[in-house]
Amino acid sequence: MAVKIAVINQKGGVGKTTIAFNLAKGFSQQDHKVLAIDNDPQGNLSSAFLDDLVNLKSNILDIYNERYTEVKPIEISPNLNFIGANIHLSKISDRDFEIIFKLKEGLSRFENDYDYIVIDCLPSFGYLNMAALNACDQVLIPTIPAPFALLGLKDLFETIEKTRNRLNSKLKVNGILLNMVEGRKTVIGQELESVLREDYQDLVYNTVINKLIKIEESPSFHQSIMEYAPDSKAAHQFNIFLREFRDRL
Repeated sequence: MAVKIAVINQKGGVGKTTIAFNLAKGFSQQDHKVLAIDNDPQGNLSSAFLDDLVNLKSNILDIYNERYTEVKPIEISPNLNFIGANIHLSKISDRDFEIIFKLKEGLSRFENDYDYIVIDCLPSFGYLNMAALNACDQVLIPTIPAPFALLGLKDLFETIEKTRNRLNSKLKVNGILLNMVEGRKTVIGQELESVLREDYQDLVYNTVINKLIKIEESPSFHQSIMEYAPDSKAAHQFNIFLREFRDRL
């Protein structure tokens, strides 16, 4: 049965989609069967995988509309399939509370076909993120060493705890990933990282991902950092992170 992972942070600009993209690609390159899902109306993960977002052949909106049999994941590579999203997914915000259960129901059809299901979430609170938290087993939280990003973590953890208590008792935070860290750390950056590690302790991964141009470029070519620049510092860091993430499972 697949391990379902929500890559989530209600704060934008933390590199969440890049992490979700490389996580899905990385696991698939290690011979794991992976289903990646874009659960964000902005469609950033879809852009990383596909050229055409207008005529999506596999759309997560069909799951929310209970058209389960119409959802056939797109094959990206032999071990990696994908379900995309576009701006039409934003209509979900007009639905009632029951919509948060549809993603879990729809994904139950795919659980035995994959080792991992990676869900990229949107940078806000709302029904779509609640649906992802309700459907998942594990939460991965990318963040950056910046004051507003760290302040938002408290609200996110409160939401995760409420979801665990009321909807999904199996939900677990796999960890917090410090992303887009400057190679030469500033004083404020070092202080913020120290505060994060003091407040959240073992939840913070030992691995950090530096702010490097190659990891920002690679999704434009539909490639993970491990494909785009396999000998780079960024690829080395992400491979270490993949091992640390998997060890925590």
